[in-house]
Amino acid sequence: MENALIALVAMIIFTIVVYVGSWLNGTTLTRTFTKWYFIVMLIATVIVTIVTLVLSSGE
Repeated sequence: MENALIALVAMIIFTIVVYVGSWLNGTTLTRTFTKWYFIVMLIATVIVTIVTLVLSSGE
């Protein structure tokens, strides 16, 4: 269970770091880009968390 929580927190931090990095590089971040970026990263975070939870429950 704690492995899944670690994966969840790591993906959230990764999402924020990449977004802020893009923003600081001066890339034009439109509202559409922001919306789709967070939707895709939310889906990726959920998938990583579920896979980690399933794999860690077999221990």
